[in-house]
Amino acid sequence: MRKDKPLSPGEFAPPHTSGGKVSPRTPLSRAKQVLFTAILLLLVAGVICGLELGVRAIQARRYGGGTLIPISLRDRFTAWRNNPAYRRVDIQHNAQGFRRTADVSLVKPPGTVRIFLLGGSAPYGAQGAFEHITKKYSRIYNSQLIDAYLEKKLNTLDPSRHWEVINACVAGYRIHQQLALLESQILRYQPDYVFLMDGYNDFMSVFHAAAERPQGEFDIYENTAGKEEFDMLANPGSWRSLVLFSHNWILANSALFRLVENRIPGMIRNPWSRTVSAQESLPNPVKLADLSAAEQQGAATALSNTGTFTHTARQIYRIANLDGVTPIFLLQPILILSHKPFTRDERQMVDYDRTSGGRFYSYLFPEAYAKISREMAEAARQDGFQFADLSDVFDRASEETFSDFAHLSPAGNEAIAERLSVILQGIRAQQAGARHEGSQRAAK
Repeated sequence: MRKDKPLSPGEFAPPHTSGGKVSPRTPLSRAKQVLFTAILLLLVAGVICGLELGVRAIQARRYGGGTLIPISLRDRFTAWRNNPAYRRVDIQHNAQGFRRTADVSLVKPPGTVRIFLLGGSAPYGAQGAFEHITKKYSRIYNSQLIDAYLEKKLNTLDPSRHWEVINACVAGYRIHQQLALLESQILRYQPDYVFLMDGYNDFMSVFHAAAERPQGEFDIYENTAGKEEFDMLANPGSWRSLVLFSHNWILANSALFRLVENRIPGMIRNPWSRTVSAQESLPNPVKLADLSAAEQQGAATALSNTGTFTHTARQIYRIANLDGVTPIFLLQPILILSHKPFTRDERQMVDYDRTSGGRFYSYLFPEAYAKISREMAEAARQDGFQFADLSDVFDRASEETFSDFAHLSPAGNEAIAERLSVILQGIRAQQAGARHEGSQRAAK
């Protein structure tokens, strides 16, 4: 057999050689590669489409067809708002974007007393986040919320009037977003009263700012969640804007993409299921001296900014007064500040919440909440608005009222509705007395 001639210096072997023989790429082999690539892409697309259809079918069967869309939408006034088209077996939004089965007419019907409930995820009725402790509250139905219990209670106490209690809460809202929501939407519906239940989200925004910038300035508007994303979408001009728009488009139109983004990371690393070791146990209570120097500076920064909450409440009071609306400010109950007799699950939640939050969280939360309560009470006395600290609302409740750090069980929602009913009856009695005195003075 003839051996191939060895290559001399400077020579290169021709492409596609086998034993020295040239094997040129034929048009047929290139066509096969193109066909193989096309088939592979079609298979991948088919798998993705199959997964998308499968996720949609499972979600539709488990929760209803209205869950195939995002639960919230971007909003030009409040950064985001509830999606009116969202539906599932336990959560329904009406055409106005309120968590209510029935629609709300823009014009208030005669003989109707209309009340709005504003706040974040707790009064909205979010499910419990501590599912590694209990899964009893993975679904909270519209009929198990504060507004539903309060509406039923008021219509029973005073059937001579038609009472509407409308849940306009949005998960994640802070009090300055309630101000924007009130002006942009709520006042159009001619409410008589507005309950505003806030506190936890406002504290957390100050807490994170103080933890990240112990000596920095704090601006509640600059610290609104999603602000940077909103600016990039509203004023596109960079590749980041294009990527963010593409991401949001896919998120809005793909149930599979939402499942992967919302559930898979949490299944891999759930921030609410971190194992807490015995070495991480904290003193109870945590004192200022237990914090590092940087944490002490951060605590001072945070406590110096609690006045933004009261300032915004005063703005809301003045604006509501222009339309004859009575706002009632509520400082929401929080698990680690409660003095109720805890159930076994609640005790585990308290221990987990304090330990996973750390020293800074466990010290600052009680201090900031107490300071906000004092400042709100003093502002209410000076300005004449209504304020109630609900920290003690569960003190005599033996049943489970919390589902995690701040969210509530149906029993917790019902207990708050009972307290709001008492508060409202007292306010209406005061208003009736003031009207009577006014009519007597006018008659003299």
